[in-house]
Amino acid sequence: MNIRYKLSLQFALIAAGILLLFSIIIYSLSEYHRQQEFFFRLETRALTTARLLITVKEVDSTLLKIIDKNSVRSLFEEQLAVFDEKNRLIYSNLDAGALSGLFSSDFIENTRQNGQLNTRLGKNEIVGLRYEDDQLGQFIVLVTAEDRYGWDHMKALKRVLLQGFIIGLLVIVFAGLVFAGQVLAPINKLNEEIGLITAGNLNRRIPEGNGRDELAILAINFNQMLTRLESAFDVQRQFVSNASHELRTPLTALTSQIQLFLGKERSPEAYQSVLHSLYEDTQKLIALSNGLLVLAQTSLEKQRLLFRPVRVDEAVLNAQNDLVKAHPNYLFSIEYVQLPEEESLLHVNGNETLLRTAFTNLMENGCKFSSSHSVKIHISFAPEAVNIAFVDDGIGIPVAEQEHVFRPFYRASNAQNQTREMGLGWP
Repeated sequence: MNIRYKLSLQFALIAAGILLLFSIIIYSLSEYHRQQEFFFRLETRALTTARLLITVKEVDSTLLKIIDKNSVRSLFEEQLAVFDEKNRLIYSNLDAGALSGLFSSDFIENTRQNGQLNTRLGKNEIVGLRYEDDQLGQFIVLVTAEDRYGWDHMKALKRVLLQGFIIGLLVIVFAGLVFAGQVLAPINKLNEEIGLITAGNLNRRIPEGNGRDELAILAINFNQMLTRLESAFDVQRQFVSNASHELRTPLTALTSQIQLFLGKERSPEAYQSVLHSLYEDTQKLIALSNGLLVLAQTSLEKQRLLFRPVRVDEAVLNAQNDLVKAHPNYLFSIEYVQLPEEESLLHVNGNETLLRTAFTNLMENGCKFSSSHSVKIHISFAPEAVNIAFVDDGIGIPVAEQEHVFRPFYRASNAQNQTREMGLGWP
């Protein structure tokens, strides 16, 4: 089930629950008021009968029965009885046989004790009323009838509520579908725009709307993610292109030299010379391959790198020793601006291998691009950091291009003709 129909169904169920609860409350309140109103009518009927029979001397039971039978306000299926203090029937609008079993002696006694009782039997409401006369004593008036008009009204109300519930539910379902469609229209449009983006057009962006609502924030975040992906793809393409070029250049040189010397016989000295040249090119290939491996591990396995306390000055000294062994003509001087009193300040949380490789690269490049082939290292310590400055007398990197130092294989514009090698960069 898609989101549109799910939202419509949830909206319809909630609205149906509210409508049903509303209908039940209306029906229950109407039934309560119907019953109370009919009880009041029965009570009035009982009082009227008692006053006519007991208080008005001119009215006897025979005349009262005639009045009851000819009253236009008589109730449907009305049954009325009056009992004296000894529970003897002194008046009834029905025959004694028809009345027997309708009003129990327990109900009469409870009415006598409580003064008034209201109850219901089937569709009939029953009212028991105690009536007292100063001269004649106490009487019990019982009256029951069926509220035919009230029940017809309740049936009509039930029918109206049911029809209203069904019609309202249909309207709510239709409105829910329309409303859900309108709500999801921007999402569908956003989805269509996203579907048009492929690996070949990562520069495409989706509309960001008003920039304030949730969908606009989603579009902004998605565009920012596209920007990062585009940058990553560009770096990857550049990495593959430059790595292929860097690997092809020494391989081509190796192939050319081998083909050249295979053409005719050479002297032993010439073979030694070409073997020495081939060895140098092979070492460059090995160094380049190792650098590519380190770069790949750094880029792809950042989450799995092991970080632990590393003593910075020792990592710098180890990098210096490695370079001096490989390049005896490189010169280094290390200056400590201020040594901390606590040895713990000499440590940073990092990966020792990567730090050593980074220091080696920086120091090697400093020597390679400076005329004196020397680098000065200044180490200073702060409470929260260790600052290391590598100083050389080389050509440096233009300020406008310094932001590209972390891009693999990037070469500054002023170093295009300085060397055939290209830096691997540090992510």
